[in-house]
Amino acid sequence: MEAIFGGITAIFSDPMCLALLVFGVFLGIVFGCIPGLTATLGVTLMIPFTYGLTAVQGLTLLIAIYVGGISGGMITATLINIPGTPSSIFTCY
Repeated sequence: MEAIFGGITAIFSDPMCLALLVFGVFLGIVFGCIPGLTATLGVTLMIPFTYGLTAVQGLTLLIAIYVGGISGGMITATLINIPGTPSSIFTCY
């Protein structure tokens, strides 16, 4: 429990982490909405950009892209019945 609170304070005490969190979720939603671009592909493409960041900032960006990509895949699955990501195929049904 102590490690969880330490991680939360590390993320919310750094303004760069908050900016990367918002940017990562937005970019993940864009990757998830486009059919064929998955959350995993978004994380893979953003790995080189994390080399210049600290460990907390890099992991914040990658996790935000993954969560945004999974959520973005449900947008096209709900609206136009085309899954944006393979994990949202059951939303189409």
